[in-house]
Amino acid sequence: MFSKPFFLILLASLPFYTNSLTICGVSVPHAKSSPISRSLDGIDWDLDFPYTSAGLTPEWSGNDGAFYTLPKFVHHAGPECRASLTEFYSCCLPEKGTGATLDLCSSFTSHYPEGWKGSYSVALGLNPLELLFNPSKTSFKVQNLNENPTLPYPPSTFDVITNSLSVDYLTSPLKIFNEMHRVLKPNGLACMAFTNRCFPTKVVPIWKAPFTEENHVKIVASYFKYCGEEWSEVGVVDVSPKGWVGERDPMIVVVGRK
Repeated sequence: MFSKPFFLILLASLPFYTNSLTICGVSVPHAKSSPISRSLDGIDWDLDFPYTSAGLTPEWSGNDGAFYTLPKFVHHAGPECRASLTEFYSCCLPEKGTGATLDLCSSFTSHYPEGWKGSYSVALGLNPLELLFNPSKTSFKVQNLNENPTLPYPPSTFDVITNSLSVDYLTSPLKIFNEMHRVLKPNGLACMAFTNRCFPTKVVPIWKAPFTEENHVKIVASYFKYCGEEWSEVGVVDVSPKGWVGERDPMIVVVGRK
């Protein structure tokens, strides 16, 4: 018979055995340690917010409401990325039927686990028809955050705030991140997920200079850093699907703990 320590060593060597990474208090079994997940290690932050209004003004800065007048019902990430994001959300959302969540820049999907819905789950976005079809919501709100970044909710309302694949379109990010902090409950989570797909004329220019995941991580982390409120922790989760870069899209989540 093997001794227990030897058995554990053998089990740890098998390919199906992995150790969870814990980011901002969330254990994520499928997260990986990578150059992207370490993008913030040892970062030397500027004294002031390093981006200008020009860097936050998209090439096409017309009315977002008009841009999204017609429902699109299209996905903005590959199926393997969406599945990985859903798996991440299963790690940080409250138990089904409990808790309060807010999905910003939402659409016909929040990428939450199938059948999941909190006791109070708001989908906030631009197209009412897409929001109506979102299966994870208990209510929805049509609001253009680039025109009105004030969230219409009392302080300490939500346990988790999510933003899937839209943080790169925010033109008033510091105001929005300040508002997220206000409406989160103490110890609440804000999860900003992105990949490398976008509408090039609609993303803020800093997202393209350079167009790398490491730069994107630093941009989103700076929104937490300079929003005017203190976050207890900010971390990076790399839940990119398996495969070489170029074979699949990345999936990255920058997480802030209030």
